[in-house]
Amino acid sequence: MAIPCIVIDDEPLAVQVITELIKKVPELQLQRSFYNPAEALAWLKEDHQTSLIFLDIQMPELTGIEFMQLLRGRADVILVSAYDEYALDGFEYEAVDYLLKPVSFERFVKAVQKVINKKTAPPATEQTSIFIRTDKRIVRIDMKDILFIEALRNYVAIQTDTQKILTLQNLRSFEDLLPATHFIRVHKSFIVAIDKISSVDKQRVFIGQHTLPVGDAYVKQFLDAIRMS
Repeated sequence: MAIPCIVIDDEPLAVQVITELIKKVPELQLQRSFYNPAEALAWLKEDHQTSLIFLDIQMPELTGIEFMQLLRGRADVILVSAYDEYALDGFEYEAVDYLLKPVSFERFVKAVQKVINKKTAPPATEQTSIFIRTDKRIVRIDMKDILFIEALRNYVAIQTDTQKILTLQNLRSFEDLLPATHFIRVHKSFIVAIDKISSVDKQRVFIGQHTLPVGDAYVKQFLDAIRMS
């Protein structure tokens, strides 16, 4: 079965080039092309589904990196850009590959093959717990028990229903460690478990008896994430 895909690029010529390359690969099926990433995001929010996105980075209104943050892993992404300095940012959000314009057919096929290999590989066992160093011990914490994680002055506190565990790790390390489909950063000092949120009021998140702030810099990303979850 062909892999359904979409193209997002604000340059019509770039869209045309990628579209022609897609037509040459029988394993791909083009669904839509978008010149505006916001329109593509709205299309996805309307319950349309795709498996692969060919995504430009430098676009008005919404950059490719910002788009990936909002996408939160709902589809594989192959970044297509005229600039190589964004490659590390792209792979930080788990882009499958990074194509530099102009894109050759040979390089395009190699990128698509990575997606095919990923989809046909045996499913990996989903990680269900993490190990945290606290005091002189290493403690295992089930991710399903985590309510939120808070950055304190010199520590990070992992809050569960029954305990608060302190560790010297920084908050960014947890942001990289925890699956983005289940956890989201809502403030410079807080990461929350999405399925533990009971309600949201203005710029606050309520988790059981806990009330946490949502930082101004995180409001849009957070609201988009809970709408799409």
